Amino acid sequence: MDLSKTGWAGTWADFLDISKDGFVNALESFYAELPWTKELSPSQLHAWTIEYDVMQATLAMVTSNTGINSSLCWVAFEQELVGEGGKRAADVNIVLPTGDLFVVEFKHKAVASQQEVTRALFDLQTMINFHSESHQLTGHCYLALTKIDANIFEHDSVICDMASNSILPKLADGLGTALQSKHHYDVSKWQHGTFNRQPSIIHGTVRVFYDNDIPNLKTEAGENIEQARENLVKLYQHAKDNNQRYVVVINGRPGAGKTLLGISAVADLVTKYGAENCKPLFLSGNKPLVQVLQHTLDYYGALSGKELQIDGRSVIQHLIDFKRDIKKKDINKNSREENFVVFDEAQRAWGTVSRGSNDSELDVFCRWLANKKFGVLVLLVGDGQAIHKNEMSLENMMISLGDAIRPLRDKLTPIMPAIHAHFVEDINPNKRDMFYLETPIRQNYTDELDHWIEAVLNSNDQKADEIAKRIRSHYPLYITTSKGAADEYARTLQLALHEDNKKVDAFRVGWLKSSKSNKNDSEITELKDNLGSWYVDAPNSPLSCCQLQTACTEFSCQGLELSIALLEWGPDLQYRNGALKLSENRYYRRDIDDYTYGSYRVLLSRGRTGLVVKCGDQDTYQYLLRCGMAELC
Repeated sequence: MDLSKTGWAGTWADFLDISKDGFVNALESFYAELPWTKELSPSQLHAWTIEYDVMQATLAMVTSNTGINSSLCWVAFEQELVGEGGKRAADVNIVLPTGDLFVVEFKHKAVASQQEVTRALFDLQTMINFHSESHQLTGHCYLALTKIDANIFEHDSVICDMASNSILPKLADGLGTALQSKHHYDVSKWQHGTFNRQPSIIHGTVRVFYDNDIPNLKTEAGENIEQARENLVKLYQHAKDNNQRYVVVINGRPGAGKTLLGISAVADLVTKYGAENCKPLFLSGNKPLVQVLQHTLDYYGALSGKELQIDGRSVIQHLIDFKRDIKKKDINKNSREENFVVFDEAQRAWGTVSRGSNDSELDVFCRWLANKKFGVLVLLVGDGQAIHKNEMSLENMMISLGDAIRPLRDKLTPIMPAIHAHFVEDINPNKRDMFYLETPIRQNYTDELDHWIEAVLNSNDQKADEIAKRIRSHYPLYITTSKGAADEYARTLQLALHEDNKKVDAFRVGWLKSSKSNKNDSEITELKDNLGSWYVDAPNSPLSCCQLQTACTEFSCQGLELSIALLEWGPDLQYRNGALKLSENRYYRRDIDDYTYGSYRVLLSRGRTGLVVKCGDQDTYQYLLRCGMAELC
């Protein structure tokens, strides 16, 4: 870990030897250099003096009681964390030679709010999940209240401690107990750890196109989808050198990073080969996604005064223009020069091209590629989130792809994960399991959120509750009947998680709703335009999602995300007679029943940090409680 990103860090021996003035001055200097903080407040200075006194007394007592060599233990104050669109600091991290990590959040008050408890857990989970040297450590989370007569709270994952004579007794006991275990970890390694946390698609796009910074695509579980991107770049070079044409299928669970993988692969090619020599293209049939990414580039450029390092508007485009060009029967009239095309959400490319034609869109794509001297077509495919008539299941899409490749098998080489190869066995695809992205990178804390969603949608409240118990302390799952209660929770959590963070994009919270919601009874207006502003503009902008006045539907949030998603549960899917069922009212039904379940898969999975559901139907409300959601009063 870069010590320049820590207010103060060193061994216990170093800390016990530093003066209070020296400690506070170090933190002041560190704070002043951070680009995301507001002006230092007197209350923060006072907090640091209290933290110094308490940690000095506590660590001195533990050292004396255990006889531990204080040079073998580490302590870091104001550790900079990779937060939601910005950085912030954890109060105290303590690392022991036993392989234990103690995270201590200080609150100089008598009562800790629900959101402040969540912040303490956020700090611990950020280290465990995203910090390379903390992955294998055993985590312990403490929230210290330093006001006299503070109110103790009980929590399954956070220990509430109160300072007595400047000592935190529970922390001291915890450290003392942990130090009795075998010493096997060299704490000096910890400071050299790096954060491998994925940016949101919006922040990732800014990094790629303004900072020429290609994100390192590692998942929180340590699996590396960087390999997939590296192989796409190598595949392009191989195709160019050998006049080959490849069709690559990349499949991934919701939140596995397919879109960011595609965009960064395109940017990586431009960086390596230059825009004139290589003309890669990222296409999406998801018009809202393209609109938001384009607005992101414009907004950030105007805000920062920076110039694009890579012309995002030339490499991120809506599908329709490209598709119109390659439909042309006369290949000589096809002016498209691209040799590397990423098609996001390719499950949308299956309809017939035009009336009277039997050609699917995949037929057209494959014929276009077959007529290139060389090229790579990358199909990014999700499954289970179909919400529109122009989408299909993964199985049907693969069958359609096989039909498109079959007459061109002498010109095209298909590459796909082995798990899908049986759909097209007769065309002998190359099997590359690196292109099957199993681990979500969107959610901060868990790869089980999608399992919880499946249990909910399958009316399995027992299984959903079991999963919720494992994840809700790290990924809040709340339900309420009140929009006001949801709004207040989200705003208060923003303050707790991003205290003193002046970045306008540090935290995004907004309402979502089903496109089949009851428009007459809803308290939240469906967003009709200004979608880019809704996702990107500063929270104080009247057009920002953070104003909590308008809601996106499944069509305008698919592929995008929020820090906290607030969902108004609609009348199209309600709990009746022992199961979650579609409405009997045809007004609330979609063309195909599966589209309703696909819509809720999208809506329930948009939050990076947590989910709050507002539900006015009592039967559905009680069912979601049984699924493990907690009531928000």
